[in-house]
Amino acid sequence: MDLGFGSTNQVVGNAASASILSAARAQEEAIQSEISKYDSLLDCNDGELEKLRERRLAQMKNAADQRRKWLENGHGTYDELQSGQHGGDVAKSFFDAAKKSNRMVVHFYRPTTRSCDSFHRALADLAPKHPETRFAKINVEGCDDVREGGGGVGAKYLVEKLGVVVMPTLLIVKDRKA
Repeated sequence: MDLGFGSTNQVVGNAASASILSAARAQEEAIQSEISKYDSLLDCNDGELEKLRERRLAQMKNAADQRRKWLENGHGTYDELQSGQHGGDVAKSFFDAAKKSNRMVVHFYRPTTRSCDSFHRALADLAPKHPETRFAKINVEGCDDVREGGGGVGAKYLVEKLGVVVMPTLLIVKDRKA
């Protein structure tokens, strides 16, 4: 079909047409291949389907067990790491949590810093959506002086060793490496 724009346009049109046609054929072959895979599943005997079903069931059980272990270790929630009577408990809690979790996000915060509230809201929303990651927070208020009632010696140790300077600070731990 000649549109009257000369032979150059005709050549470009023919090339575009050939390109579109080859792309459509490739797509059709890919779809046909997928259909044949599903047809072969329908044609196979019950033993093969049962094996496939058992493998999938085992995968689902493993995934459920892993999720249960994560939830037992505090994943899926955004909680403050425990600090008992002694300030060193915060550091101990941090290291215990890091040993139990392959992925961890720790928020170092100070209650008097307003921008920390934004982090609290965001991390509280993220925690249930990512059960594979442990979300925790550490209050560093009063790290300089144990008598102020803040994190105390344990939090101070973590702040110094991890180089926390500015609040808020997010620490990401993966495979026990910060």
